Amino acid sequence: MKLRIIKGILGSMTLLLLAGCEEVEQQTPVYTVTEKEFSIEMQGFGEIEAAEAIRIVSPGTQPMTIAWLADENSLVKKGDVIAKFDAEQLMKDSRQEELEMRLIEQDIAQSMAQQYQQQNEIQSEQGLVKHEFDFVDKFAIDDVRVYSKLEIIDTMQNRDFLGAKENFLDWKEGSIDEQNDSAIAVLDIKRKGHEAKYNRHQKALSTLQVFAPNDGLLTYEKDRRGEKPSIGQTVFPGRPIAIIPNLENMQAKVYVLAREAINLVVEQKVSIRLDAFPDRTFGGKVTNVSGYPRSIERGNPVTYYEVVVSLDQQDKSLMQPGRKLSATIRSAPEDKKLLVPLQAIHHQQGKSFVYLKSGDEFTQQEVTTDEKNLFFVQVSSGLNQGDIIALSIPEQSS
Repeated sequence: MKLRIIKGILGSMTLLLLAGCEEVEQQTPVYTVTEKEFSIEMQGFGEIEAAEAIRIVSPGTQPMTIAWLADENSLVKKGDVIAKFDAEQLMKDSRQEELEMRLIEQDIAQSMAQQYQQQNEIQSEQGLVKHEFDFVDKFAIDDVRVYSKLEIIDTMQNRDFLGAKENFLDWKEGSIDEQNDSAIAVLDIKRKGHEAKYNRHQKALSTLQVFAPNDGLLTYEKDRRGEKPSIGQTVFPGRPIAIIPNLENMQAKVYVLAREAINLVVEQKVSIRLDAFPDRTFGGKVTNVSGYPRSIERGNPVTYYEVVVSLDQQDKSLMQPGRKLSATIRSAPEDKKLLVPLQAIHHQQGKSFVYLKSGDEFTQQEVTTDEKNLFFVQVSSGLNQGDIIALSIPEQSS
């Protein structure tokens, strides 16, 4: 009795093990190679913008703070004020430069007064030396009958001393003039530098208001981080702050994820759908692709290619600047091709292969691939329709 029970248990365990082996063998997912509709499409998002627009830039020669802005998407007339800048910092800087100029002018005046004083002292000494020369010449007698030889020698030494002193005073006078002229020249250069800054500040103060160059719809321009000008923001000179678009010629600016940009080139067809009117579809084509991807949001490392799309149809009532949209870019026409999933392709030593099922086993089969999209790749040789391949590495191969 016990022997029968043991045999029954062993038999059951054997069946379970066999069933487990069959289950393991069936765990490798497979795919039947067939011809399917194949196309390469890229999804993107963006907004409508004007293909032609008059750009308005920040004036001046230094950063300025925005104090007031006109309402965006408002109609403006030529000469209307669209932006005002804060004058407080400019006036402060201007007064500081003016003060520096006045201080340097005082230093120049002090240096010139010091030079005049030193020149007067040297001229006084030169007059005294000349008077002593006249005295020596008047009473110098080299007759040994009147003066002794020692007295005659002293007189000659006094004359040589006065000559050397006269030469020294002449050199000192020239040296003082040269030193003071150099100091004044340096101070004058500094003064001109502060004067140039002062003039720039005064010019900036005269351009604190930005006027509309012509009639049109006012739209503020985004910077490279996607931010528009705002009150309190500091902008650098020459930065575009607003545009007045030509509403007769609109285009689409589309962003495509860098990792999804497959064979993205100009002239590709684009299908556009406005977020505000999802039931309407507009056609277009790619006219420009940025040379490299970049981030479009501060602090977000995800990069996008910027694509400009010309529109086949213009509709002023719908296509307004800033309207959000979604786009589908097709880089390959739709056609039936022999396709396999991307995860079924393996690479080794520069060759591509799949695991082809033959009976109950899988063998490596070298294949040649062609175009691909985000999910499938075209196989041009190595497989036939109806072949069964593994979607992952079979356990027997690994």
